[in-house]
Amino acid sequence: MLKMGSECLIVVFRFIVLGLFVALLGRSSIGRWLFLNFSSFSSLGWFSKNGPSEDEVASASFNMWFVGRGYSDSRMSANAGDKEVDAEIITRIMDPDAGYLTTPIILLQCALIVLGQRDSLPKGVLTPRIVFGSMDLQERLQQNVIF
Repeated sequence: MLKMGSECLIVVFRFIVLGLFVALLGRSSIGRWLFLNFSSFSSLGWFSKNGPSEDEVASASFNMWFVGRGYSDSRMSANAGDKEVDAEIITRIMDPDAGYLTTPIILLQCALIVLGQRDSLPKGVLTPRIVFGSMDLQERLQQNVIF
């Protein structure tokens, strides 16, 4: 479930209107053409083909909260049945702009971990838990100004 919020009612209104634009215009080829060719107008000024200026990137930030609920004993999750969830973890990520600054940092740290352990990884399609489960990804991200 995704929840978005803002302290400003006008921004919430823009979220709603932009969502309606995407839902209605994104269904047709003409609507998609409008988005691609007039992105600034059809996104109410939030997106453009030019991208943000350096000042806009420098002044941007984000703050995300992740809430996970489950079982304190991993063996319990397989046989949970009607048992109630007894564990919760809350994680907050806050950093500069997610698209231009944070994403490359995260991808680079993940790539360095994969390159460092490529000989010990099993062959085939791997889940993030298999690749990063026992690694120090969180510590690496904290050392590189994320969190």
